[in-house]
Amino acid sequence: MFLSYVNETPNFPFSVALVIVAILAAIEGVGLLIGAGLFGFLDGLLPNIDLDVDAPDMTTSSISGQFMTWLRIGRVPAIFSLIVFLVAFGLTGLLIQGLSNTILGAPLPALIAIIPAFVVSMPILRVGNYVLSVVVPKDETTAVSKNSLIGKLCTITGGEAKARYPAQGKVKDQHGQTHYILIEPDMESDVYSQGETVLLVRRNNSIYFAIRANSNGLMD
Repeated sequence: MFLSYVNETPNFPFSVALVIVAILAAIEGVGLLIGAGLFGFLDGLLPNIDLDVDAPDMTTSSISGQFMTWLRIGRVPAIFSLIVFLVAFGLTGLLIQGLSNTILGAPLPALIAIIPAFVVSMPILRVGNYVLSVVVPKDETTAVSKNSLIGKLCTITGGEAKARYPAQGKVKDQHGQTHYILIEPDMESDVYSQGETVLLVRRNNSIYFAIRANSNGLMD
């Protein structure tokens, strides 16, 4: 019944998205007035993803991690990314429905319109995260450079790392924050499976290269 109602109300999901934005903005505004980040807990639900503009080909392994990297998730507080997405989704959906009404004489069913609205919202979210990452002040006490991860132990978390086929791995920086990165073996003949611990030895753009390590971080 609910899906039927949504489908009969073409602008319903987009209007709801914009209403949620208004509510979130109001709540966050109150939080700023009382000196509390009410949505700070959202950042704890997301890993600190190591981002690089030169993201590798999306057809390689660990597609979900690369997609998050492409979206630049983690560069700004999660509440900002959520608001950017909801605004983009809401406005894009209303625009699509307006164009459909003009061209076809009627808006699209909501369950169909949300598909192109969601797809178009993704590059908007990417650009929005980039712009906000430049504007929003960063906490310098916990900022780390990509090269600072070299020499640290990393665990393969997704896929199988082979030469030219990176897998996703997680590594903690000196502040104890977890970063999800893409890893290839430093030696082309090596293959690292999920759950293996490796030692990061160098980086090229967004790809880290590693050697197999024991629990002490030494090469086996």
